[in-house]
Amino acid sequence: MTGSTTRLPVVVGVERTAAGGLAVSWAADQAYRRGLPLRLVHALDWPAGAPRPGDGTQGDVPQSAVAPRHRESALAHATSWPSRVHPVSVPVPVSPAHGWGERFREAAQVALDEAQALAADLHPGLETAAELVDGTPVEVLRAAGRGASMVVLGSRRRSAIAEMLTTGSIAVPVAAHADCPVAVVRELGHDRAATPTVVVGVDGSEHSQAALEWAFEEAARRGAVLAAVRVVRPISPYTAVPAAMTGRAELAEALAGWKARYPDVTVRTEVAFGHPVRVLADAAAQALCLVVGSRGLGGFKGMLLGSVGNGVLHHAHCPVVVVPTTAGEAGRGADTGAGAGAEAER
Repeated sequence: MTGSTTRLPVVVGVERTAAGGLAVSWAADQAYRRGLPLRLVHALDWPAGAPRPGDGTQGDVPQSAVAPRHRESALAHATSWPSRVHPVSVPVPVSPAHGWGERFREAAQVALDEAQALAADLHPGLETAAELVDGTPVEVLRAAGRGASMVVLGSRRRSAIAEMLTTGSIAVPVAAHADCPVAVVRELGHDRAATPTVVVGVDGSEHSQAALEWAFEEAARRGAVLAAVRVVRPISPYTAVPAAMTGRAELAEALAGWKARYPDVTVRTEVAFGHPVRVLADAAAQALCLVVGSRGLGGFKGMLLGSVGNGVLHHAHCPVVVVPTTAGEAGRGADTGAGAGAEAER
């Protein structure tokens, strides 16, 4: 990848699924608007015990040595990317001369090439780099995020329970451990809404301050309204009014410095009663994205990702951006090249 090392790339995890295609589209748009490179990464998650090309076996694996589900999963890369996501379909060599491991790598390379072509189609001239990396998706994306301004990944819609029970789930563990913002894209944002809006959850914690910084920057870049939502849960009906008043005061205090820093951003505030996950998901139903801190005031010590962040990953109908407190430095460094395409596509 060429370009200044001070311009930290937007990293996107590539998978040959509809969700993966949406993630590439969203990540390419983010990189373009920020004037940053796009780094496309595909993890080669080899089945345990399977020889790999170049290890002396040429990747030839006896069929009996590889579980059927691994064979099907590996070779499905060649056919599973829907044409409605990207119309280009590159045939994968599957001649008997190729070992199983070689076909596995070739199929992964096709997925990566198609993703890079999709990004180029959407934003001609966008600086991109693509690479295959050995390892599990979680390991690979965590490592890639250490030198990134943001990590973007797609995720198929599952219930929270199904997500925990599914070994292929990567959204929560990546978001929980990342040092930079992590965007999970199940559906694209509503950029054609009458009033483009960035929604951010605010609870007064240090994590929500980091989320506010990212949300204000995004709203300013997109010419969007920023909707700041504070959720209160009164103990009883008798405490509802005082709780709402306290929530409004805390919200105003949290926003004051950012409103002064971004005077051109229109800010809409909302104090709502209810469960934070449902309130935020409903508030962001027509939003460009929903931004939350990685943990809030209600998080239990030892939790890697707050319950609200975890919940909205499963219920929001727009991209969800989870921002850790450590994201500020990376984000500011990443924006040194911002603006290359922002004005052109607001």
